[in-house]
Amino acid sequence: MKKIFAFLAIAAMVAVGCSKTNDNGGKKRGGDDKPKYEQPITIDGNFDDWAKLDASKIATAKSDPDATKTALKLVKVYADNVFVFVYFEWDKDQISYEKDVEHVPFHVYINGDGNAATGGFADQWTDACTDVMMEGFIYPDAVLGSYEPGLFKWVGEANGSGWDPNWESLGDISGITKGAGVEGKYEFQITRELYPVGKLADNFSIGFDIQQGWNSVGILPNAAPTDDNPGGLAPSLQVVTVK
Repeated sequence: MKKIFAFLAIAAMVAVGCSKTNDNGGKKRGGDDKPKYEQPITIDGNFDDWAKLDASKIATAKSDPDATKTALKLVKVYADNVFVFVYFEWDKDQISYEKDVEHVPFHVYINGDGNAATGGFADQWTDACTDVMMEGFIYPDAVLGSYEPGLFKWVGEANGSGWDPNWESLGDISGITKGAGVEGKYEFQITRELYPVGKLADNFSIGFDIQQGWNSVGILPNAAPTDDNPGGLAPSLQVVTVK
């Protein structure tokens, strides 16, 4: 009888030990406690995943119908801690590879520190605070391809204007962007950790232009010209990082 009681006591102790709750929040001991990153946008030229995002967290600019440069029709920007995602549409009647013979220049202007008192390039936006410009082509090698720009840093006067000698080349940064699209629609990502001038702020602003023959024919954000604003300039697009 004593042997039976002893066996039951040992069994009870084993059961208690096995049922002890994990004090590590259900995560494996010694494992990575960080949640796995799931990229919200896949850069593949299929844009369905944009519709799955919270629209309130997407920064959007549409061309003003009365603006003077309307080849860019729409741009959307969604930023998380890993990437900045960009989607844009252009007017196929104004933009084509055939019209530009070699390529279609596309520029991204980033106010990376979010400070309107630094940077420059008053030529296309009222806040004139671009720190870094990306210059690449929608049709590299004569076909619609990935966006692989060269990068330039603003070194001119704060809130100044003009091209030369205000931009300093930073060269190419492998992997900083990846793009894909179809005629008239395109998406690309910017890898935040490769941003070349300091850390890309949580709140920053951004602008875009598309060109034919090295002349801007589409700018976003834009505005209708007025007597006080004959160029139809607007502030750059404000972006808030989703965390």
